[in-house]
Amino acid sequence: MFIAIMIWIGTMLFSFVLNTFLCYKVEKSGVKRWGATGRIFKYK
Repeated sequence: MFIAIMIWIGTMLFSFVLNTFLCYKVEKSGVKRWGATGRIFKYK
């Protein structure tokens, strides 16, 4: 059970880091679309 919980937590952390990285790349690219308003990372 300990291994299963560690895999679950690892998956959540990996997903969080990956999604944050992808949001950063989209906002930095300057694309005007939903979710890329620049509010999270302060890009215009």
